[in-house]
Amino acid sequence: MPTIYYIPGRGGRLDQGLGLELSARGFDLIGREISRRGSANPNNAFGGLSFEQQLEVVQHDLRTHAWHPDALVIGHSFGVYLIAHAILQLGSFPGKCLFVSPVLGASQTHGLYFKPPKAGTLKQAITNGSHPQIILDVLVGSRDEQSSILLCQKLTEVCQGSLHIAEGQGHRLEPDTVKAFLDGWLAPHKTE
Repeated sequence: MPTIYYIPGRGGRLDQGLGLELSARGFDLIGREISRRGSANPNNAFGGLSFEQQLEVVQHDLRTHAWHPDALVIGHSFGVYLIAHAILQLGSFPGKCLFVSPVLGASQTHGLYFKPPKAGTLKQAITNGSHPQIILDVLVGSRDEQSSILLCQKLTEVCQGSLHIAEGQGHRLEPDTVKAFLDGWLAPHKTE
C-alpha cells in the first residue's frame, strides 16, 4: 500500500481519528501534528515552530516523500491550510490531495474571529485563479462555520477538482460520512 502524507487539524493526532482510520485500512502514514494554540508539547517540535518554519518543514516533507504522481496527501482543518500554503509556494503538485473540512482563510464562529497567518495570500491565490493545479477533492459540511463553501468551491474550480458537501454537517464531519468517502477515494490505491 502506498504511504499517505497526513496533517490533522490543531490538536489532532496521526494515531487517532482520521489518522487511525487511514492506518486501519493498511496505509503507512507519515505527517505532522499541530499543537493546540497555547499548549506546549515537548514531544512535538513541529507544533512549537512558527508558521513560516512549519511551512518550510511541510514543503520539505512534500518534496522528499510525496513529490510523485502516485502520492496521496490528506489534510484536515488547519492541516489543509499548511498544505495549501506549501503547495502555493512550491507550484503544481503531481500527486492527489484530499482536503477535509479545510481552513482556507479567516472565519468567525461563535462570536470569535480567527485569522490564520497569511490568510490574504491564500485567499487571493484562490480567488484570482493563481493557486497551482493539483488533483483535488474537498469534503466539507454544509454548516461548517470554519470552511467557506464559496472558497472551497472556487479552489476546486481553479484546480479542476471535485467539491463534496455533506448536507447538514458542520466542521466535525460525522465519522460515517468520512469513512464512506474514504472508501471511494482510496479504492484505486489499495493493493492486494
